[in-house]
Amino acid sequence: MVNILANVGIILMAVYFYLRTSSGWHAETKKTNSDVVYSIVLEVLVGIALLNFSTVIDGLRFDFRFLLFCFSSKYLDWKVTSSSILLLAIARFWWGQDQVSQANLFASILLAVALPILAAFLQNKWNNLVQLNILVSFCMWPTILLSYFLINDTVQVIHLSLTLMAVGYASVYVLHHFIFDLCYLILSASTDHLTGLKNVRTFHRELVTMEQKGNLMSMVVIDIDYFKDYNDCFGHDNGDATLRQLADLFCAQKIPDATFYRIGGEEFALLIENKQPEKVEEYVHMIQKVVAENEFLTTLGDPISLTVSSGVAHRRNEESLKKTLKRADNALYQAKRSGRNKVMVAVLH
Repeated sequence: MVNILANVGIILMAVYFYLRTSSGWHAETKKTNSDVVYSIVLEVLVGIALLNFSTVIDGLRFDFRFLLFCFSSKYLDWKVTSSSILLLAIARFWWGQDQVSQANLFASILLAVALPILAAFLQNKWNNLVQLNILVSFCMWPTILLSYFLINDTVQVIHLSLTLMAVGYASVYVLHHFIFDLCYLILSASTDHLTGLKNVRTFHRELVTMEQKGNLMSMVVIDIDYFKDYNDCFGHDNGDATLRQLADLFCAQKIPDATFYRIGGEEFALLIENKQPEKVEEYVHMIQKVVAENEFLTTLGDPISLTVSSGVAHRRNEESLKKTLKRADNALYQAKRSGRNKVMVAVLH
């Protein structure tokens, strides 16, 4: 019982650590080689910890590595799942080179191929909990079959199989809701509740990360013209509706390596990586034109027009992004002072 609880605790801690330290594996997020390596290393370390707390019966180890593989195949990349299964199987083989470890190595090779394929097949067919239960059922059968062939006591094999299935399905239920709740909390803390864009807290956190990369970077600060007058005239409900429509427009015009944020009441930020300055400026002018030509709607369905002012700053060599942001802000103020509905680019001194 202690080993079972230890296995569940290890997986819970691994999930928590991964979600707290990773940007996640969302469909719109580009996966880098470092993301894959990081995930493989973490999964292998968790698997080794699970092996250390396994229950050994007649030379057969019982642990929750199968749960680890199921959640990995569901939420991570197939390269992570397959690599982790094979690396842990090799570790188990060297742990004890006997009949059981040889059978485990053979079963792991089949699992490394079949599990990601099954996960891809199940994707979008049922809800996540049903998918996970099917994956767990698939992963438990090698252990149940090995138990049948290696343990002579049939009654004991039945008890072990029933216990494994009961604990496995119960753990899936707990882990599924744990992941869902934790993801919701993380998303709530990093996303603006009104527009669905990333919020100002995430903006400043990601500035630190981007500054460490040292990539080509441009920053844009966007402000809705005369928004206070609009709120006073039409009311805050219409103001909120307009902000949502504008955020949707930004998302519809989004290009690769560009991220929009809501950083104030009617103020937005745009970070663009790996784009030449002239391409960035063309893009910002296009956004300004699209906003001016777009028809926004009040809560009653009446059409209204909006314009935005934008300040653009391209990061200098070795410049902190905090200074780049300040230059973008200054350019925005120049755009507003010179008549609004303009794009101003911060001049390099």
